Amino acid sequence: MNRMRLYLHRLFRRPTITGPYRLYVRRTPSGAMLDVEHYLTATLTTIADNPDLLDLLKEMTEDRGQSREHDGWEPEALLVEKLVAALGYELPLNGRAVLALSDRLRAAAPAPSIVIPSQREAGAA
Repeated sequence: MNRMRLYLHRLFRRPTITGPYRLYVRRTPSGAMLDVEHYLTATLTTIADNPDLLDLLKEMTEDRGQSREHDGWEPEALLVEKLVAALGYELPLNGRAVLALSDRLRAAAPAPSIVIPSQREAGAA
């Protein structure tokens, strides 16, 4: 059901940001969802196409697969740092894309709720 809703959203809505990665913003009852599938696809493709990055990922999965007591030391943290350094973790927004994203997020934000104080009971001060 969620996947179908995502496809319908993409059919009838234009992306908020079109380049270098398409970003979609979808309103939800509690706020908004930021769809970064194109960035994630590009990142995974980069890992798959680069043997060094793929080896880092395999090494990380092997480290996490070993059963050991948790002593606070996470050897895969260094591997994650290396992957992040190679891939990056920021999405570039160029020119008017910044304004478009902020406008779309503002429009998707839920309306502020107005609290109406209840009436006081008789004799209450």
